[in-house]
Amino acid sequence: MKGIKLAIGIVLGLIVLGALGWLGLYLYRQIDPTEKALSEIRNAPLVGLALADHPEYEDRLRKAIRDEARDPTDNGPTKPMVVVSELRRNFIAPVIRGASDRSLINVMAARAELVRYLQKNDLPACREFSMGGIARVDLLDDEAQGLFKDVLKAMEVAYRSGRGQPAQPLVTPDQLRQMLAEVNFTKRDFDRLNAFGTLTNDLSCQLELRIDLAPPLLPIEERGPFSRFILAQ
Repeated sequence: MKGIKLAIGIVLGLIVLGALGWLGLYLYRQIDPTEKALSEIRNAPLVGLALADHPEYEDRLRKAIRDEARDPTDNGPTKPMVVVSELRRNFIAPVIRGASDRSLINVMAARAELVRYLQKNDLPACREFSMGGIARVDLLDDEAQGLFKDVLKAMEVAYRSGRGQPAQPLVTPDQLRQMLAEVNFTKRDFDRLNAFGTLTNDLSCQLELRIDLAPPLLPIEERGPFSRFILAQ
């Protein structure tokens, strides 16, 4: 199951990183990179709220944006992205684990709408989303950008519902595999998950959409736990 767990982690990605990675990738290039970028982040759904909850990260983000402008990252996550990643890992993900089942299921539905649109109109971006995030959301067409923002807004609703609530345990990889089997994932599908990085744009997008569409197909008691695993890693 170690391979399955790793593959699922790659396929499902981290919604916060996927949805907000573009902040670290292009905001620092603006005319007034530091304060303009921070203003954009403060006004962004979800991450702006999390930053307001943990203002100690603001100075770190400001420094990361300045450092990135002076010395842009060639490979791997940008410096602002590293800070956002830590914010997600330390604070956003635990709050999401305490979110209501309904709010998490709604996030999955919003993701499905975005992926369904990208599948028809922008397969490279669809694959990029399935791999963990879209680097340049600003390059998507207007419809895709609107659907992307809907994902962030749904995540913010989930975040709000999880504030002050105890984090709920995540299902195990074996339990997740069983749930995927319940929505007709076959051995071939799991093999593809294990080799996800080698899949075509079309196949990776298909798998992502099937995962995002899974909650309504599961028994009621499994819908929330499945969504929580996907969104709160």
